[in-house]
Amino acid sequence: MIQLSLCRWSLIGLIIIQLMWFGFMVPMDTPARLAALGVSTVPLLIALPLIWSLQPRPLVITGLLLLFYFSIGISEAWANPDARLPAVFQVAMVLAYFTGLATIRRQRSSN
Repeated sequence: MIQLSLCRWSLIGLIIIQLMWFGFMVPMDTPARLAALGVSTVPLLIALPLIWSLQPRPLVITGLLLLFYFSIGISEAWANPDARLPAVFQVAMVLAYFTGLATIRRQRSSN
């Protein structure tokens, strides 16, 4: 059950990072900030109740969605020094999710 809570908490942490990053840290005008905030946060908010159901398929689908966040975090950490800190946190949350997902799979296959 620790692994499932790791997946849940990493997804919540990723939502918080998106809200902080695009809500407060990025100097944009209001329409662009709202668009970036919506595009980055709404898919995670849709996936959150699916993760709470503890079904294997939503866990894997959310993992596929998080590959997009992983690639954005890596590219922002590499290219934008101002966004390096939130990008590294984003990558860490995605890696924590995949760590939890891998340990869930390993436990189910051994039983």
